[in-house]
Amino acid sequence: MKLTPLTDVFGMEVGDVHLTPDLDDETFAGIERAFEEHSLLLFRNQEMDEAAQVAFSRRFGPLESTLAGVAGAGGEIVRVSNLMPDGSLKAPTSHLALFVRANLFWHTDSSFKATPAKASLLFARIIPEAGGDTEFASTRAAYETLPAARRARLDRMIAMHSIAHSRDKIDPTATTAEQRAALPPVPQALVRENPVTGRRSLLIGAHVTDVVGLEISMSDALLAELEALATRPGHTWRHSWRAGDMIMWDNRAVLHRGHPYDEVASRRLLTRTTLAGAGPTVEAGTIIEARSRT
Repeated sequence: MKLTPLTDVFGMEVGDVHLTPDLDDETFAGIERAFEEHSLLLFRNQEMDEAAQVAFSRRFGPLESTLAGVAGAGGEIVRVSNLMPDGSLKAPTSHLALFVRANLFWHTDSSFKATPAKASLLFARIIPEAGGDTEFASTRAAYETLPAARRARLDRMIAMHSIAHSRDKIDPTATTAEQRAALPPVPQALVRENPVTGRRSLLIGAHVTDVVGLEISMSDALLAELEALATRPGHTWRHSWRAGDMIMWDNRAVLHRGHPYDEVASRRLLTRTTLAGAGPTVEAGTIIEARSRT
């Protein structure tokens, strides 16, 4: 297995590996070590159907189910696509298209759940001729550049996360009443620790509504500052997809966002499996009520 750095602070391209559900234990253990250490892994020229992707992903741990109200709800495959299950194109103004379009904001997968996701595995199946890149940013590198006293203050902070908050930035109808009821705002620690390496990262992104205990204006300023730090040059990497690419990234330590493409004239299909987290980031019994921003 050959590892080639993608940036100076995170990410590795993994060569000479063919990902299959029955990959030998030694190679699989090497992939796990590389993932924990480098936060993001790129595998080129892979071949797998959806069943093989699910089976391979399960070797890392339990998978999340997809959200209610989206295509394939309740399954283990998220289709990041402008295609409907029958192969037709989504209407650009439909609920399903608007819901996915919010992925153009910097975010971390499933931070709006009480137990946020550990990792995501995204596989490219159909790629448009232009556009549709995915960009990644290291919140671990951002955290580690802060002075020790500032890190200690952030370590004690809690923020609220909501899927409706990120979707409302696109359109108030992007999230259904069913989705809002099923996924109310949840508290998350502002800093998340990798239990294997002990390294810490910021848990930020478009799902964050506010930092508990701060005035809204101060909360917005802090979150904007931290996102700017995480996404500054040197902390990011942008990937132009080719069919057969697989990227696995650590949601505990990486933000990501999509880039636009022609959703009317192009076809795009990437499939994502999401590893469930080990547990909540906020201690049981902590009672925090979400507040309105209006």
